[in-house]
Amino acid sequence: MTQASKAPESPRIDAVAARVLPEDLVRAFISLAKGDFSVRLQRNFQRDTDDAIAFFVNVIAEQLDRLVSERERVHEDLAAGVAILSEKFLALAAGDLSTRAVPTGRRDALDTLARMFNVMAVEVGTVFADHEKQRAVLEATFESMVDGVVLLGDKGIIQNANGAIARLLGHDRVELVGKPIDAVLAESERAFAEGLGDLSTMKPFRSRDTLFQPSVGDAIRMAVNGSPHRSADGTMLGIVLVARDDRELKELEAQLQVADRLATMGTVAAGVAHEINNPLAFVMSNLQFVSAEIASLAAAGSLSEERVADVTKALAASRDGARRVKDIVGALRTFSRAESAVPARLDLNALVDSALTLVHNELRHHARVSKEYGVVPPVIANEGRLVQVCLNLLQNAAQSIPVGSVEKHEIRIVTGTDPSGAAFLAFHDTGCGIPPEQVPHIFDLFFTTKKVGGGTGLGLSICHRIVESCGGKIEVKSTFGVGSVFRIVLPAAPGDASAAPPEAPCRTTPAARRLEVLVIDDEQEICESIQRLLKDHRVEVALGAAQAMELLRERSYDVLLCDLLMPSMTGMDLHAHLSRIRPELTSRMIFMTGGPFGQGVREFLASVPNGRIDKPFEAEELVSLLERVKR
Repeated sequence: MTQASKAPESPRIDAVAARVLPEDLVRAFISLAKGDFSVRLQRNFQRDTDDAIAFFVNVIAEQLDRLVSERERVHEDLAAGVAILSEKFLALAAGDLSTRAVPTGRRDALDTLARMFNVMAVEVGTVFADHEKQRAVLEATFESMVDGVVLLGDKGIIQNANGAIARLLGHDRVELVGKPIDAVLAESERAFAEGLGDLSTMKPFRSRDTLFQPSVGDAIRMAVNGSPHRSADGTMLGIVLVARDDRELKELEAQLQVADRLATMGTVAAGVAHEINNPLAFVMSNLQFVSAEIASLAAAGSLSEERVADVTKALAASRDGARRVKDIVGALRTFSRAESAVPARLDLNALVDSALTLVHNELRHHARVSKEYGVVPPVIANEGRLVQVCLNLLQNAAQSIPVGSVEKHEIRIVTGTDPSGAAFLAFHDTGCGIPPEQVPHIFDLFFTTKKVGGGTGLGLSICHRIVESCGGKIEVKSTFGVGSVFRIVLPAAPGDASAAPPEAPCRTTPAARRLEVLVIDDEQEICESIQRLLKDHRVEVALGAAQAMELLRERSYDVLLCDLLMPSMTGMDLHAHLSRIRPELTSRMIFMTGGPFGQGVREFLASVPNGRIDKPFEAEELVSLLERVKR
């Protein structure tokens, strides 16, 4: 049975093994191997081996064809996407920082590349924006610099320049680029220019005094700093020059030096005034006392009339001289307060008289001085500064007239009120006048017409500033060879311009009742001179505030004539002390002062109602004050 069952199987196996592949099947496999997936086998649909093989081959061919087609399509899409990205890269490289790729949304390679490109474009845009901002800031800084900046390349060729140096040299920036540096330097700077042309020998320098030659006009002297311009790796690329036009700074320094000298002169004048006033006070008092004594002796017949006349004449001349010294010192005190004094209500006529007192000796050698004082409203100004204006204008007028021709020339001073109600002050001179082309510049800083001896060019400029600070104006009219007129107009002080003038000193004889007077001063000569002047009253002397306090513990006085500033203890300290222990005496104090004082003293005098008298004083002034106290 086993053999019977095995016998029929052997022929089939051998038949299959011995089967030869059909020719069309071989060709189909060869075509598939070569990539031709369009091959198809004819089926017989008998479901035999040939039909099955044909079906299988056809399915393989279709699947391979589909896979290859899909791959080719993906490849084409990828190639197209890469081409688009390449265009985007080129646009970004060309500076279009707004360009962006469109993601596919399929999360494939193209989608990833597009998103990465966009991130990169944003980062590049941010970097370039920051760089552009920095460049714009640097460019703005470069252009806004007051100092001139020049960038030199090899052989000293100008590669760049800012607007400041272009304006200083009278060139356009474009014109400067490409020029050698020696084209804008003076001939005397040739060696310096040659040194700038050799980058290998360049060393930094600071504040080199250098002459530049502008396109028009004289050479300009500027302070130049030089620094090397290097790349990131240290390679020498060029030289940076920074030129500073310090002419204005030097002018300001000169102005400050002059102002400092003026301030020093004011301080010296204040000290001189203080030192003169105290001895002058008792000199004038003693002269007045001697005059009175001579008159008494003459009345008693003790001296001959001729002798009395000679002595009286000498004393009168001495008193006139002392008064002149007093006026000069008073004017010096006013001038010394130019910076410290606060604006006050001023009489222009009196102010001009103070200025004339100071320059009288200079004027009398040049011209006759005449005054035409009109009705002038009071003005608000700093007294010392306005005196300074008058001094400058009077001195300028004198200096425009040669010495030794007094009878031929005149300086005329006119004051009054203009139609608008403002006060005016005019200085007329018959001097040399001012050339017409110079008149518009006469008030410019450091402009001077003085050739012989030179001038600072500050006087008229300072006058102009002072007058303008008072709300006024100063004008000039001049005819060359004939003379000049400087006219100042100042606004009238607010309030009643026609207010009554200050009460004149009382010149009546003292009343019958004698006053008890305590003179408090640290200089014995002043105390004794006042004692002699006030011989009709009972006068005691205290040499200083400490001695006065001893006397005031037991005594009472009608008047306390007290020096304002004394060593150890001032009149202000004494006033404060009396206000605590004997307040009834503080209102009887009259303060004497011989010189300028600071802000603290001014504030004290403004806060108390007490009288004040300036040394040196006339007997009539002192008597008038005593009469007021008595009343």
